[in-house]
Amino acid sequence: MNKKAKKLLGKIAFTAAIILVLLFVLGPYMWMVSSSFKSTLEIQGMEPSWIPKTFTLDNYKTMNDIVPVFDYFKNSLIISGGTMFLSIILSTLAAYSLSRFRYKARNPYIMALFSTQMLPGILFLIPYYVMFIWIKHTFGLQMTNTYYGLIFTYTSFSLPFSILMLRNYLDSVPREIDEQALIDGCTRVQALFRVIIPLAKPGIAAVGIYSFIMGWSEILFATIISGSRTTPLSIGLLDYIQQNAAHWGNMMAACIMSTIPVLILFTLMQKHIVQGLVSGATKG
Repeated sequence: MNKKAKKLLGKIAFTAAIILVLLFVLGPYMWMVSSSFKSTLEIQGMEPSWIPKTFTLDNYKTMNDIVPVFDYFKNSLIISGGTMFLSIILSTLAAYSLSRFRYKARNPYIMALFSTQMLPGILFLIPYYVMFIWIKHTFGLQMTNTYYGLIFTYTSFSLPFSILMLRNYLDSVPREIDEQALIDGCTRVQALFRVIIPLAKPGIAAVGIYSFIMGWSEILFATIISGSRTTPLSIGLLDYIQQNAAHWGNMMAACIMSTIPVLILFTLMQKHIVQGLVSGATKG
């Protein structure tokens, strides 16, 4: 077999592998999209088909009748958006400090950030709940069943990885840029916000989408810390399944709705996300 034939065979095998992975990943999602436009009788029929025989939008019109899906959706947007906003601000400041300054506590702090990645999240469930109860009794500040309580929780979990990823990205930005900004009359804060942050948009985008997904899809802590007023969509879908198990079309429509914000964010920022993740993973 000559080199051209081997190269062609390699391309065919690579393409086949990509198609197989896409079918494995996208197959269930496409079936969910298809089912959201079918009637319940068609979904439960003996002859399943990818294309709806009778196209209907009733599932999207009635999915909020039994369970307040739109309220859950709003709660998730507030919680995830707040988590993303705080994570970006705090991780940017911390990452800039770790990237540009040298001080005694720097290396121990970096090791502490790395060590948090070795611990499972469930290990913090009881300590967080006890801490929230202590805060309520000591300061009178309600932390459970509040937006800020959930935002605080998710931000604390997204920060360590966000700081490490963004620090590695900032390390790839030459220090001479900071020095030039200082020579031109900028303070450290002005240099950060006017010069460094615009250059770090890919890394910041990666941090933003990571923290947003952290708040959007988390279930364990939301089960304990959230309440009737702050139930996120991840918990609401479980409630939907329990109360609406006979209506598969409505559940598929609710599940599709839960994927829309993440798909929009990835579509708008995919270029920055890939660049930020690659730079954050390879620069050290």
